[in-house]
Amino acid sequence: MLRQHSRVKGGYSLGSIHHLLSALCNRALLIRLGRGIYAFPSTSPTSLRLTDSIKISDRVVITLIPGKLADATRILQTAGVEFMVTGPSALAKFHHYITRRLIHLIYTIKGSGEQTVGMLKGAALGALLNPRLRDIEIALENLPESDIFVVREFANLDGNVQGRALIERALVDSYFESTRRRIPFPEEQVARIFVNAFRNEKISLTKLTRFASRRGIAPEITVVFNALKFRTYNTPTLDIPPHAAAFLSHIKNEAMV
Repeated sequence: MLRQHSRVKGGYSLGSIHHLLSALCNRALLIRLGRGIYAFPSTSPTSLRLTDSIKISDRVVITLIPGKLADATRILQTAGVEFMVTGPSALAKFHHYITRRLIHLIYTIKGSGEQTVGMLKGAALGALLNPRLRDIEIALENLPESDIFVVREFANLDGNVQGRALIERALVDSYFESTRRRIPFPEEQVARIFVNAFRNEKISLTKLTRFASRRGIAPEITVVFNALKFRTYNTPTLDIPPHAAAFLSHIKNEAMV
């Protein structure tokens, strides 16, 4: 954005961009969430609801984060909690559209879940610890205007980079949470995210299978990867796990759009 809208011929240099970003952070007009990751304060009149990434150079990527998620991220980082935003929230730039309300998946280290939920609730953010699907549905009914933060505990957060899941980890978590009906996020939408991600990014099978193995779904993810990589959407369902077969039907529908 600074290059495209600069009054300087040829755009600002990387050094100038660095100083501008620092100045904006010092004036509290931007919040630095991590290396190359910034968000607008939720109270700012320019606060955004959509999440996307804007590539300024090969070394600088500004990630815009939904207001409530930015608030939660800032709270947890300030408290020193080890966490990872994953699932659909970490893949929002691959959505066709963003719903008015979002369900955010935040994974934390085992033993820190209650602390995480307590801090989020203290900031008036609806949070649930290791909920079942029905628990989330009840929360959505009782908090009709709020985003819901689903906090789950794990022994380790493999694939975590400064509080955000790698794309492969986020894809695996989205697939698992949706196909196992752990969150009310439609499989059709997850399939759409997969198609868009594979169209626009270089997805690593090695990373996918590593993350999927920890959830016991490596064979399913391999089938989905091969279908998308080689566009074999009509793969016979023989010997394909039921969850993967159902997901491939959604993949086929989305890939034809």
